[in-house]
Amino acid sequence: MPTMYLKNGVVPQQLTVLFLGDSITDNGTYIAMMDAYFKWHHPDKRIRLLNLGVSSETAAGTSEPDHPFPRPCVHERLDAALAAAKPDWVVLGYGMNDGIYYPFAEDRFAAYRDGIMRAVRKVQEAGAKAIVVSPPPFDAAMIDRDKLQPEGLSAYAYNAPYRGYDDVLRKYAQWVAALGDSVDGSVDIHTPLAAALRQRRAGNPDYVSGDGIHPNALGHWVIARTLLGQLFNVWLDRQPEYVEGEDATGFFPLVMERHRLLSAAWKEHVGHSNPNKTDALPLAEAEARADAIDEQLRLLQAKHDTAQERVTDSDGYNKVEFYLHGRECILIRPKQAAPGNPWLWRAEFLTDFNQSDRELLGRGWHIAYIRLSNQYGCPGAVEAMRQFKLHVEADYGLAPRVSLFGFSRGGLYATNYAAAYPQDVASLYIDAPVLDIRSWPAGRGAGNGSPLCWEECKAVYGLTESAADSFTGNPLDKVDAIAAAGIPVILVAGDADAVVPYPENGELFAKRFSQRGGTIEVYVKPGVGHHPHSLENPTPIVSFVQRHA
Repeated sequence: MPTMYLKNGVVPQQLTVLFLGDSITDNGTYIAMMDAYFKWHHPDKRIRLLNLGVSSETAAGTSEPDHPFPRPCVHERLDAALAAAKPDWVVLGYGMNDGIYYPFAEDRFAAYRDGIMRAVRKVQEAGAKAIVVSPPPFDAAMIDRDKLQPEGLSAYAYNAPYRGYDDVLRKYAQWVAALGDSVDGSVDIHTPLAAALRQRRAGNPDYVSGDGIHPNALGHWVIARTLLGQLFNVWLDRQPEYVEGEDATGFFPLVMERHRLLSAAWKEHVGHSNPNKTDALPLAEAEARADAIDEQLRLLQAKHDTAQERVTDSDGYNKVEFYLHGRECILIRPKQAAPGNPWLWRAEFLTDFNQSDRELLGRGWHIAYIRLSNQYGCPGAVEAMRQFKLHVEADYGLAPRVSLFGFSRGGLYATNYAAAYPQDVASLYIDAPVLDIRSWPAGRGAGNGSPLCWEECKAVYGLTESAADSFTGNPLDKVDAIAAAGIPVILVAGDADAVVPYPENGELFAKRFSQRGGTIEVYVKPGVGHHPHSLENPTPIVSFVQRHA
């Protein structure tokens, strides 16, 4: 499958991940950022991130003639690294050096592909999962113009690179993204890094992204965020303060100190052919010092509020952002709360087509959200939702029963939660909802589906392609439970929806729900597709939700 996802989106209790790569990995800031996330939000888990990156290294064994020394190759030390670290997963981050800063050539590309796949086979033979990460972008704007070279020269180098080298890396990244089942996981970091760079440059044409080859701290955060999402189902939008150089807790500098200490020791312990050796302690001594730093980190983590609550303005309303068990949460407060502190809960797509939400906010309702993206309402997501519900009820005084809003794939979350915890739900508003994963994302009916989302969905549910045929965990299988609990439902959908076909989802739900005596209002929009959601005039939705509060 194209990316690797954990069943139920639950971070494992114990895991050893070995990182091998070039100078970007050797720098290791993105690994330290991932480590900081786990140590702050999951101090009870033993997630070991071992950085054995080596500057100048390749997977291809290529080296430009003008390089100060023959570039190291990961295959010179791979067996030793696997034997010493005994990892569960190995992350391979190469490509920047493999094209040796020349224009694209098929022989160099073939050497890169062969080097990566030989490493993958070695990793898998050692009993570990192999995850391939694409190269990041080459930012020519950060290179002195006098050093950038045109196409057609006989020689290039890292200090005299081909000006269009990012086109080469983009081809390498596209190959990584298309690896499919030949690897255990593949992660494209080129695309999100390039997008982040475009966004920054749009606001500031002089934005400094790094030195052109090595990304800055923000770039490392984009890499860390991408890996946390695609490997651990942890999707983060909020940027930690330390990315911009601030850390009131003093936590991240300690994490970084520990990371540098262990990385140097592990790298020299395993050995490498880069002639520039790192000052490093013997591995046993480094690990003892790292244990002492771990104790300092535990004390700091216990001393501070791990929720890291932050209050900002959202169109004149207070938006409270916080973390719960490492998941980002948002609560938007009304200016004057209605009696009983009623609230609505967006299962997905917090700000999209939110005319009903904003109207209720103006009437004294709270709006709540926990980011559980790409978990498709699986049992692990439902349990995380339950913890969130109990938290906002206890800590923010919200009503014990909520109106759940499920838009599109959010229908999976909202209806599965209502079936599991009906006592928590006052009403259910579902809009163009996904109610059968075989309809979307599998695309086994009238819709096209989404192959990437289907791979993610199968992974978080722990399904194989054949097992999906007999799957009974869909919302359509839980109509009886929702109807029996007396939860009123309002359903809005377009009858021309080609993404989430109404006859395979909402129409079936409404028919079965009515047959079982459930209270349901249905609004079918003639000729309307999957978008836009909601109604132009949200009054029927707002009235329904308030009536059943």
